[in-house]
Amino acid sequence: MSSDSFKADPDEIRAGASDVLKCLNPAKGADFGALNEDFAGSDQGDKILGDKFESFCETWDVAYLVLGDRAGDMSDKLKSQADTYEQNESHTDEYMQHVNQHKNGSGL
Repeated sequence: MSSDSFKADPDEIRAGASDVLKCLNPAKGADFGALNEDFAGSDQGDKILGDKFESFCETWDVAYLVLGDRAGDMSDKLKSQADTYEQNESHTDEYMQHVNQHKNGSGL
């Protein structure tokens, strides 16, 4: 007998935690600093666009790191919540069995 009226699946929650981290895959290994260095060596590197591109690269280096930290934290929290949900569901099932045994007169 399951008392789970939410029908949550802890494995699906854990899979969602992994999916959160997958959002970073397209940018994994991108070296924005190297992109800027490549740009600086071109004919366009002397133009004002070079400074703006450098600022863009620096911003996205930091943004990627922040996003990665937050995604990792969120993933860890989702996994922890899945574990907690599973434990609580188990305790609730045990409690409901105990209640039903006493209600049916077959208690201790």
